[in-house]
Amino acid sequence: MTGTAGQKRVPAEFVALNPFPIPPLAEQKRIVAKIDELMKLCDELEEQLRQSKEESESLMQAVLQEAFEGKYSEEPDHQVSVA
Repeated sequence: MTGTAGQKRVPAEFVALNPFPIPPLAEQKRIVAKIDELMKLCDELEEQLRQSKEESESLMQAVLQEAFEGKYSEEPDHQVSVA
């Protein structure tokens, strides 16, 4: 049996005759809580990544600006500050 999009469907009779187990409501709530916790962690990690990229780009711009202004030299004791 297929649907209008050509995808196979499970007949209603099959579902009625073959019940499948689902976790108790308390377990479902624990699963949802864990997923919410992990999604929050993902959001925090994405924000940290975004901030790191911004800081990296900012540092690269500072280094390039100092390089083009001639602040880097061949002197071995010359130190460059990036801030």
